[in-house]
Amino acid sequence: MKRGTVRWKEGSHYVGANDLGLEVPFQGPPREGERRVAPSPKDLVLLGLGGCTAVDVVEILHKMRQPLGALTVDLEAEESAEHPKVFTRVRLVYRLEGHGLDPERAVRAVTLSQQKYCGVSAMIGRTAAIHYAVEVNGQRVHEGTAGVAVPTADGGV
Repeated sequence: MKRGTVRWKEGSHYVGANDLGLEVPFQGPPREGERRVAPSPKDLVLLGLGGCTAVDVVEILHKMRQPLGALTVDLEAEESAEHPKVFTRVRLVYRLEGHGLDPERAVRAVTLSQQKYCGVSAMIGRTAAIHYAVEVNGQRVHEGTAGVAVPTADGGV
């Protein structure tokens, strides 16, 4: 079972901690006179998606004995206009670099993450269409989709 604690500090500032006591600062909408100094909760969700899938891809390529030198995952999310403002569309661009890195295996690692292993992707995919692209050594080698929005009984998502 996962556990955590969120504590309000002051103004629009909070700190979250997991069950090991590791802390993450975050911020609600800045109040008058405040400026944005920490990610919002939704920023953390989007970054959690990027982190989840990045870890998967690195570990899968490691098991495939692929020479990964660098990985960057760029993320964008669109939100619904109405409250609750959930993600409705997410786009990820995976940029992998490595001398001798096999593009087919890179695509396989990303696909496995998006369609099988990344729990955050599976959760977000309940409300958002997830589109992704894979670039290996600066060349676009694949585009795909994952995370199919699941309709509810009333026809919404």
